Amino acid sequence: MKRILIIEDEEPVRSNIAELLELEGYSVLEAENGRIGLRVAQTEFPDLVISDKNMPELDGYGVLAALRENPKTVDMPFIFLTASAEKVDMRKGMRLGADDYLTKPFTINELLSAVASRLERHEAIKKTLNNKLQELRANISIALPHELRTPLIAILGFSKLIKSDFETIEPADLCEMADYIHSSAEQLHRLIENYLFYVQLEIILTDTSKTHLLRKEITPNILDIISSVIFTKASTVYRTSDVICEIDDIPLAIVPEHFSKIIVEIADNAIKFSPPETPLKIESSVSGNQYTLQISNGGRGITDEQIANFGAYMQFDRLVQEQKGSGMGLAIVQRIISIYDGAFKIESIPNERTVISITLPIAAIEQD
Repeated sequence: MKRILIIEDEEPVRSNIAELLELEGYSVLEAENGRIGLRVAQTEFPDLVISDKNMPELDGYGVLAALRENPKTVDMPFIFLTASAEKVDMRKGMRLGADDYLTKPFTINELLSAVASRLERHEAIKKTLNNKLQELRANISIALPHELRTPLIAILGFSKLIKSDFETIEPADLCEMADYIHSSAEQLHRLIENYLFYVQLEIILTDTSKTHLLRKEITPNILDIISSVIFTKASTVYRTSDVICEIDDIPLAIVPEHFSKIIVEIADNAIKFSPPETPLKIESSVSGNQYTLQISNGGRGITDEQIANFGAYMQFDRLVQEQKGSGMGLAIVQRIISIYDGAFKIESIPNERTVISITLPIAAIEQD
């Protein structure tokens, strides 16, 4: 039985709504003001809240804002009751996260329709997210063994050879085999870490409370992160002279670790798939409260079909089979940016150049 909380300071109105909902089979909780209603919502966790807008002690906006700040109630369906249908009121409520409005006086059908619609929509979202998680688990079980097999075979093969013939192997050959084992182990470690990271991102994207909190985080020094990552990776292949960095250092609304991961994966992709002595250019631009980074490189590029696949949810088996090398890293970038309601774009001319653009919100810094 679905439980509905009614927050209304006018007792006749509150009782009338409660009676109508109980006759439809709902379980009803009541509160005579916003302060009490908020406490009930955060302790009883109803399936839906119906709240008056104008109330003593704490108005409907205050109740809604508090619910959206709490990870346990951030996605709780919320319907406003108001005697005014002014657009400014509706916009304010919707900005705070209200799901619907009922203007007094309303009919029985309007009330029941709004309640049923909000509950059905909430259930549909939950079902979709659960299905997506199940699909993710199934695809991991298929794709993970396939992707891990290559480095694992190298580790097993060379270690077996060393174990069986160590007395006859020349030191130089032994050192070369050890290098293969070490590089394969590093590849294996990176693959495992990326799979786990990708799964973590998928779980976060199914939890609106987590995304709500993450969007409040700030990365203050993006220039330090970008410079450190890009030049460190370029130095490993002696390409620091290829790097051209022309960006503005602006605080962004993203967790620093997530921003760093974005730069790591894009830099790795740009360096891996472009030839030496071709430019690796990083530029930035600002439009309103949005910050865009563009990372361009020469090289083999990406086909239109591959680019199209990055823009949608990709199954792990398809990701591994069709996007070897660059697929997982860029898929991770795309999922991170989705958490922060940003934008991800790839433009490429095969065998000529690739430009990856990421857009993220600029952090709102409070002034003292």
